[in-house]
Amino acid sequence: MYSLLIVDDEYYAVEAMLHAVDWKGIGIDHLYTAMSADEARSVLINNQIDIMICDIEMPEEDGLSLQIWVQQHAAQVETIFLTGHAEFSYAQKAIQLHSFDYLLKPIASASLMETVKRALEKRMQNLEFTKLTETYEAYAKEDQSWKPKRMTRFWKDLCSSRYPMNEAKIKELKLIYHVDIDPGTFILPILFRVEAWLRKFPDKDLDIMEFGLCNAAEEFVLNGSMGDAIADQRGYVLVLLYASDPPPQVPDTLELTCKDYMARCTAYLSCRLSCYIGEWTLLTNMPESYRKLKQVHRHNVAGSDGVHYMLPSLEKQASTSELIPLPWASDISLLMETGKIKEVLYKADELIDWIEDQKYVSAELLQSYYHAMLHSIYPLLHKKGISLHRIYPAEEPLEADVTRSLAALREWAHDLISRVGLLLHPNGEDTHSVVKQVCLYIDARLEYDLGREEIAEFARFHPAYLSRLFKKETGISLSDYILQARIKKAQELLLNTNSTVTEIASKAGYVNYTHFTKMFKKYTGLTPQQYRRQNGNKTDKERTL
Repeated sequence: MYSLLIVDDEYYAVEAMLHAVDWKGIGIDHLYTAMSADEARSVLINNQIDIMICDIEMPEEDGLSLQIWVQQHAAQVETIFLTGHAEFSYAQKAIQLHSFDYLLKPIASASLMETVKRALEKRMQNLEFTKLTETYEAYAKEDQSWKPKRMTRFWKDLCSSRYPMNEAKIKELKLIYHVDIDPGTFILPILFRVEAWLRKFPDKDLDIMEFGLCNAAEEFVLNGSMGDAIADQRGYVLVLLYASDPPPQVPDTLELTCKDYMARCTAYLSCRLSCYIGEWTLLTNMPESYRKLKQVHRHNVAGSDGVHYMLPSLEKQASTSELIPLPWASDISLLMETGKIKEVLYKADELIDWIEDQKYVSAELLQSYYHAMLHSIYPLLHKKGISLHRIYPAEEPLEADVTRSLAALREWAHDLISRVGLLLHPNGEDTHSVVKQVCLYIDARLEYDLGREEIAEFARFHPAYLSRLFKKETGISLSDYILQARIKKAQELLLNTNSTVTEIASKAGYVNYTHFTKMFKKYTGLTPQQYRRQNGNKTDKERTL
């Protein structure tokens, strides 16, 4: 629907133009008139005007002056000037004021109609361009909001070592996640690890805190430099500095920058961090570089705090196999069975003290202690008919976390011994099965990239064995359960929230909106929008994008 305003101080001229053309026939639905510039301004302020036919020569204020106001307050209007004098100065001024055309009186109705039709065509083109611009800006804004997740998944896939990394594979990942990084870019990886939260946080708050860790790393570590900061997995923040040419060495100021960031996180985010700085490397070498950084962290067991660098002798150290003598294993079982928990704690501390006195404390040494402790206690629980999973009804500490430092190992041993001591006197407390715990774990992390290896690590089972056990108990595979759980979560969000479908796709673990729609329709027979409409969204307003 388009509107036209006729401005002329002569009443009969206005009437003539109103009736000279079949305005509706050329697409004008609303006609307005004004006898002066002041009246015209009032119409323009209170109505959406597309075309204005305006006489130049009017008393009090001429049309050219009105056009100056129009340019400032109603720039969308296409103006056609009329005058009874063929003076070049008028035409020149009209052009300077960006009017659409300039016609001399008297005007033939056919000429007026054709001029207005051309003005309408231009107005339509401008509206279409504005619409396309708004659409592009909306997509650009949406793409920008997805960028952190896309970058996170790109780097996770790149560093996962699930497949050989080469230029072809990097190109494929860049296309999947819309990432524009030159294969010749040099990258300096810096890994931050949360060694301890200084306050107790619920899981939902931990997600917020880790989001804060990433934002703080981007602000204080990158500090305007080219790069990315991503949450690699729970408790890990990976900062990546980019360079087109490899600097000769790691910047001298980087260690101070990292220490400043760590101090701020302790003060404001209530966590204690360790930091591991790698070496400049190319994209294709990032999986290996990242693996080595993780090794630096795993082998940093004597002291977790501070900034650490990649060690040249790390591979040699990592290959060293050291085992703990276990003459005390039977003593642990006997003391535990007879209820002498204090003596068990003393034995556990005694051995940790012995480890601490060794010349070289390796991760294998701590891992050996970890497994020796478990193997001394598990047979006792089995003998008493107590399920091993009752030790940790919720989430069991991961071996990697337990053996990251002597302090963490000592804390875990005390906690384990105390828990097992209480279990020797059953209290009838009901607990979840392994499969149920896996289901709860999956349900709580649907928006993340869930892999079989990660879930198996949580359940403390071999991936293949867990897959068989899961299918035996549930009748479906792990992957099918994840897909069904994601669709179920999406259904709940569609019915119970006013989130957009794009937002819901993200919360259900889908980066690609089209893939989400395809999978949703495969399982429900409907698109997400159709499902929301047919099942009655409980919110006041339905939004799809």
